Amino acid sequence: MSLGFKAQEITVRELFSETDSLLMPPYQRGYSWTEKEALELVADLQDAMERGRPYFLGAIVVVQNSPKDPVEVVDGQQRLATLSILFAILRDLSPIRDEANRLHDMLEAKGSLMRPSYWRLTLNNVDTPIFREVIQKRGATPEAEQYITSSATPQHILSNTQAMREMLTEMSDKERSNLSNYILRRCGLVRVKVEDRDMGYTVFRVLNTRGKQPSANDILKSELFELAGFSLDEAATHSIAWNKFGRRLNATGFDELLKFVWTLHGKPGDDILSGYRDHIVPEMSARVFLEDMLPRYVDAFELILGLRQPGQGFPQQAWNHMLHLRSLEHSSWRIPVLRYMISGDLSPDVLTKFFREMERVAFAMQLTRPDGNFRLRRYNRISNAIENGDDLFAEDSDLILKPEEKKMLSERLEGRFATYRQRRSLSLRINSIINDGVATPPDWDATLEHILPRNMPAKSNWTKMWPSTNQHRELVDSIGNFTLLNNAENQEADRQDFEAKKKLFFKNGDPSFALSRDIQNIDEWTPTTVRERGRRLADLLRAEWEL
Repeated sequence: MSLGFKAQEITVRELFSETDSLLMPPYQRGYSWTEKEALELVADLQDAMERGRPYFLGAIVVVQNSPKDPVEVVDGQQRLATLSILFAILRDLSPIRDEANRLHDMLEAKGSLMRPSYWRLTLNNVDTPIFREVIQKRGATPEAEQYITSSATPQHILSNTQAMREMLTEMSDKERSNLSNYILRRCGLVRVKVEDRDMGYTVFRVLNTRGKQPSANDILKSELFELAGFSLDEAATHSIAWNKFGRRLNATGFDELLKFVWTLHGKPGDDILSGYRDHIVPEMSARVFLEDMLPRYVDAFELILGLRQPGQGFPQQAWNHMLHLRSLEHSSWRIPVLRYMISGDLSPDVLTKFFREMERVAFAMQLTRPDGNFRLRRYNRISNAIENGDDLFAEDSDLILKPEEKKMLSERLEGRFATYRQRRSLSLRINSIINDGVATPPDWDATLEHILPRNMPAKSNWTKMWPSTNQHRELVDSIGNFTLLNNAENQEADRQDFEAKKKLFFKNGDPSFALSRDIQNIDEWTPTTVRERGRRLADLLRAEWEL
């Protein structure tokens, strides 16, 4: 008797070598693994390889309605997409053509007389264009940091690609080759084939309930509607409103909002459902929350996400600070900002002062406090102070940087910046100072350019000017080496020598961004030049943030 599913132990190579393409079904969430999870997988694989033991990747669940249909991945997207990113990086770093071709075969199946070539893995409609362009296309992974997207899930693809590439670049060619062979031959998983899509939905729900938390949207809607005691007509009306909220914020944004509201009202240790049921609903009733509070939260969060422009009463300077906040690579600053937009003093002067301090403390948290839990605790204390009506601008307030924190941030400005988002957010912030305080929205066409290339072309002028590997490593990711270009300029600049880059920057007279202005009078891009420019730019930030 068939149970409706079949389990099979297979290697990674077998999974990515079969004739069927793998497709994410429409109900799947986007790619959501962070750098932490992606790098942990690479580290685990390295550790298992060094121990000489096979590595088990867990189970994936797939469904195929008929032999002619693609295989839908019900559960396992995060691991399969991350493995594909890993294959692509190893492919692009490999100096051995046969090895690179073998890894590319895990991403693109060769064509034949009966069938053209095709991609092994297809993500959802939002993620796939970036996945094709930056991961699956040969030679594209070094360019990941040049791509900018305002949508959250493709940004995970880009940031993970960059972080994993930096990690793998530190390995030798032989170590990377050994890792490639290990993943293909000694990493296994259990593939569970499900007979039909209905069973697929069931398995998906079971796995997500027992594994990664399902979406807040899915969990809360029916629960809140039931607690509100809506009639059928009322439920239909509120369902339309709920769906409109989701469209305004997009699914990821609405999910994030509902979790932030839970954070604002719940207790530590609560799950999201009990947080709403036990703490939010008793405060105001489900009906009041849905009809009064939730629309206000959506209005505020839409502004926080930059999905609409502020009204005339919103001070321009406060909006500039909001734009700078949105450029940061962490998002937990949104919790106190959301609280303030609902409960704080919105008079223009106080609102501007709040956002000024919020920007400064958020940059300090990003640059000096890598521990996400530390940042979250700080932001929660600010949020609680807002709710309690405390003096936010008192010396002992968590919104205000302490002298030792100012010193730490000031010193950090002349260091190296490990991630693309750190580099870009700082460059956008400095650009606004030079540009008379006018902020560039983070979703504009403003890409980060390393004037000294991170990977210098062999036998180029760069290698002559920068013979020291240590100096290159010390300064290439410092603010003295950054500028901003539009994407077309960035593609053209690539790894050209300094004179060619200068001509490109100033081909229309004024550069595209104010951050490039001082480069016009520089003749040679030397270590001394980068250090001096870095100090000047750091001093601009020190003055702006009163450090």
